[in-house]
Amino acid sequence: MSSTFEEEITHEQPGGHLTVSGGKPAGPAAMFGWAIYDWAINPYFILINIFVFAPYFSSIVIGDPVKGQANWGYIQAAAGIVIALLSPFFGSLADAIGARKPGIFAFTMVAAVGMAGLWYVVPGSPYALYITALCVIVAATSIEFSVVYHNAMLPTIVPTKRLGFSSGIGYSTGFAGAVAAFVCWLALFGTGDTAAFGLDRELHEHNRIVGPLAAVWMLIFIIPLFLFTPDQPRTNRSRKEAVKHGVATVVDTVKQLPYYRNIATYLAARMVYYDGQSAVFIFAGVYAAGTFGWETSQVGIYGLMTIAMQIPSALLGGLIDDKIGSKKTILISVSLFAIILLVLVGTTKDSFFIWSLSTDPIIATSTIGGWLNAAGFDTLAERIFVTLGALAGAFSGPSLSSSRTMLARLAPANMMAEFYGLYALCGKATSFIAPIMVSVVTIWTSSQRLGLATVLIMLVGGLIALMYVKEEKSISHKA
Repeated sequence: MSSTFEEEITHEQPGGHLTVSGGKPAGPAAMFGWAIYDWAINPYFILINIFVFAPYFSSIVIGDPVKGQANWGYIQAAAGIVIALLSPFFGSLADAIGARKPGIFAFTMVAAVGMAGLWYVVPGSPYALYITALCVIVAATSIEFSVVYHNAMLPTIVPTKRLGFSSGIGYSTGFAGAVAAFVCWLALFGTGDTAAFGLDRELHEHNRIVGPLAAVWMLIFIIPLFLFTPDQPRTNRSRKEAVKHGVATVVDTVKQLPYYRNIATYLAARMVYYDGQSAVFIFAGVYAAGTFGWETSQVGIYGLMTIAMQIPSALLGGLIDDKIGSKKTILISVSLFAIILLVLVGTTKDSFFIWSLSTDPIIATSTIGGWLNAAGFDTLAERIFVTLGALAGAFSGPSLSSSRTMLARLAPANMMAEFYGLYALCGKATSFIAPIMVSVVTIWTSSQRLGLATVLIMLVGGLIALMYVKEEKSISHKA
């Protein structure tokens, strides 16, 4: 980067070479440690929450795609309620203690136990549903609590002028980690007649292994965060004093939200559109398995393509964010994501909206066509669906990255973790609504298609609310 360009950015953003708190940015090793944490945890969301375990649970464990989608939605809703209730307190506790790493370590260890426990979800077991619910809720809540601490570290280690691109690096690294873990699963367990290590396909051990795989992956790749990324100094408060202060701070901040009206409006907007986007990815694999009768490996390959598109798009979105701002980046990407969802639910195995589609296999005439056929996507409807999934991934990357950056641009420096706790709350406060809405409509109409289509309400509502947000830093009312 040229010195002229450096000066230009610094001139446009006074103090842009410093962190949000006015400190000196950390070095490349610190950024690597921070970003690799996304690499460590993303296999949970991809392998378990979306593309492998969720379809396995729905189609094999429950044995009915409609009931399976509904039950998965209820489990996700329960986890969302716990996260919504507790994440603001953990965020305030982080600000009261100062240090972030102890919380990240503790919650990551608990999450690993929850993930590993999914190995015991055996088809036909009378306890399979209950084991799934317990393990997913434990893993999901613990990871989200650790993410509160992790997000709050970003504004303290990178310069203000590079917040957008740095957040994009984190998300891109996370998506790359998900792709790498996915490839490992496909190569070892997901494809071929036999699975590695003698795993029994008849007992679906190749599907159940994603829990332990995600846990081990996470425990290995969190290490650089603790080695290379500096933590904020601890305060002089004892644990008891920190807990007391943290609880009081949350109560006070909630009371003072009218003072932070702009941030509150943003958090509400993000709460709605993020919930909608999350629901699409939570149910995408389940929807595809039920609509097209895909095997787990096909859902996995579809997921791999979707995730891969998010790697370059999150980086590009970060650059765009630093150029045009977080708000515009989010508005554009979520709008395009909503359009893609509308087209996606208009696609079934034999129709595209009102037009009928042939279900005959397509004869491959190109390398890409041959690859799609080899992967099992050999009908026109399946190819349309796969293309739409890839586009949805491309547009979700920038919105996720810029959403995290937007709060860093709005929140006071001395309340960063606290507001990221509220950010987590607002990412989960209505997270039970979309899954329940999808589940209820799916059961009521006996249609996965109509159930997933209800998510459009959340996306449009979030976009409308975001239009009223001003992209400007709030002033803290605290000393």
